[in-house]
Amino acid sequence: MDEDRQKELSLQLDAVEKKLADLKARWPFHSVQPKMVAEREDLEEERDRLLGIINPA
Repeated sequence: MDEDRQKELSLQLDAVEKKLADLKARWPFHSVQPKMVAEREDLEEERDRLLGIINPA
């Protein structure tokens, strides 16, 4: 993978991790909305996908 692609993926990963951290900070103790659960799952899947591209097994 070339250096520019690596940088782009790292920036995308940083953005996803920031969104995930923000979501977790707003996470209520009770009565979590299904929308928030879906958003968290989507962000975690995107993070895992990017990590798999950046650091293939």
